[in-house]
Parts: sequence; C-alpha cells; structure tokens
Amino acid sequence: MAFEKTKHKKKSQPLKRVFKQFKKVIKGPVSRISKYSKLKKQGFVVNFVHEGHAQIKLPKLSVGEVLFGYGITIKRNFDYHTRPHAEVLLRKTIYELYEQGYLSADKSIIDIGSWIADNSLVWARGLTNDAVVFAIDPSPENQAYGKKIAEINNIENIKWIEAVCTEKAGEKLDFDGSLDHASFKAQDNSDRYLVSSTLDQIVNDAKNIAIGLLHVDVEGFELNVLKGASELISRDKPVISFEQHISKEDVGAVSQFLKSHGYRIFMINEVLPGCSLDCRNFLALHSSRDLPVFEEFDQEKGRDMGVFSAVIGPRVIEI
Repeated sequence: MAFEKTKHKKKSQPLKRVFKQFKKVIKGPVSRISKYSKLKKQGFVVNFVHEGHAQIKLPKLSVGEVLFGYGITIKRNFDYHTRPHAEVLLRKTIYELYEQGYLSADKSIIDIGSWIADNSLVWARGLTNDAVVFAIDPSPENQAYGKKIAEINNIENIKWIEAVCTEKAGEKLDFDGSLDHASFKAQDNSDRYLVSSTLDQIVNDAKNIAIGLLHVDVEGFELNVLKGASELISRDKPVISFEQHISKEDVGAVSQFLKSHGYRIFMINEVLPGCSLDCRNFLALHSSRDLPVFEEFDQEKGRDMGVFSAVIGPRVIEI
C-alpha cells in the first residue's frame, strides 16, 4: 500500500504543475481586467483627494493591452491609479505648505526621480506665472508616459528632462536593473552607462529660474544629487523633500550636508505601504525662515485617510 501511494503521488505531480501554470496564465489577465474595470468606472480620471482634489485624466487602454499586458501605458496606468493614496502625509504636507503661502506658486519645482509623473503633473497644476516643473527621470518610457498624460490634460508648464544627475557633470554612471527604478553607481569600465548631469547645470541652462521645492527620490543616490545642487540650494533655499531607506542608507550623511547649508531636517511620520518597511520621507526647511504651522493631525484616525504612523507623535518629527 505504501508503494501504491507513492506511485499515485508521483503521477499527480505533473497535473499539479499544469494547474499551477494554468493558474499563472489566467491570473494576469483577470487582475488586469479587474483594475481596468475600476479605471473605466471612474472615466480614467484619478482624483488626488489630499491635494485639493486635483484631477488627472489617464490615457485609455486597448483590449489588447488589457488582455496581454503589453505597452508602456497599462502598468503605469494601474500604478498611477493608486498614487493619491500613497505617501498621503507627505502629499497633505506639501499641499498645505502651498495653501498657507510657505511655498510660493510663482517659484519652480524640481521633481527628480519623477517616475510616472504623479507628483509633477499635480504640482504643475498649482503653479502660476512662468513657474515650471522640471520632471527629471532617466527612463525614456517614464518620460513618454508623463508627456502623454500632460498632453491629455493640457498641462504645458513641465520641462521633461531625460537625465541622471550626480555631484559632477560628465561622470559615467552604471545602473542595476531597469531604468524605471534604477540605482546608480560611478563605474568607468561598464559596458552600459549613462553620462551624468547636475541639477545646478540644468537650472542654470534654463536661465532666471528660482526653485521653491526640490523633491528627490533617486533610490539611494540622494546625497550625490544634492551635492550637485549646492549652488541652487545656497541661492534659493528651497523646501527639500527626500526619501531614504533608513536601515540601509546613511540618512545622517544627507542630513549633515543639508544642515551645513542651514537646514532643519524633519521625518514625515508615516510608514509607506507597498514600500520597504524602513522607507521614510524627510522634509528639509531652511532655518532662516519661521517654521510653518501644520494642521493638527489626529493620529487615531490616520487609517481612515490611509496614513499609518511610524511612531506616536506629530506629523513631522525633527531629527
């Protein structure tokens, strides 16, 4: 009997593998159809509820894109759809800084590591006069997607810049993985690389541009990028938002660099669902100005807004 059971078990293994493969094949289309249905129900419009209910219309999808998952639009559409409910406390904080006039809508914005342009497009909507958003990302597909949405929404005050920035212009930077979420390192002998620019160079080339907000999300390359923005940081003293993985990156080095330029550093008190558990957003505010007054945040009701606090305390914690 024991032999027969073993034999029967061995015969069932191919069937299990076939079932798993079949399940894997149908899972993708079913998931895409479900997400597509939600987007279609909303008219392909994404409502950024924590940023003045700014609405961004997304490109529509073809049947082929939904069923087979090809093209640059489909996954980015589904990612974009979730963005109003990601990094909620950061979004609310930046929006309030504009609402109370601490951030000026007449000054331009740098959004480096702009990815699918969820921040760039929303922020561009709020700018006035000649202020622009510099949406900087090394991925041509990310840039193409952002441009497509900007065109659909008639947003024209964005400068799309396909580049990677570091401390010095002209460095050869190797990267790991896809350019969509690349991590960079200097390496002269790499067979695949991008040549660096700097934020100072980009802003100086644009001429007569004052930066009010600098948002840096570059997968661990933040210190290098900020060092390449020393001139504009000293001149314009922008509000600086940056992301760090506090268990594997040297947050202290970034903080010390900014403190040497007269900044006070604050951690946004929020865990970021969908990201590594150690991922946090930080805000740097120049000490030459009084601190802004933030609306009181009821931590007990955080989940209702999609905010998951990192620790007990206020929405921003000085470090």
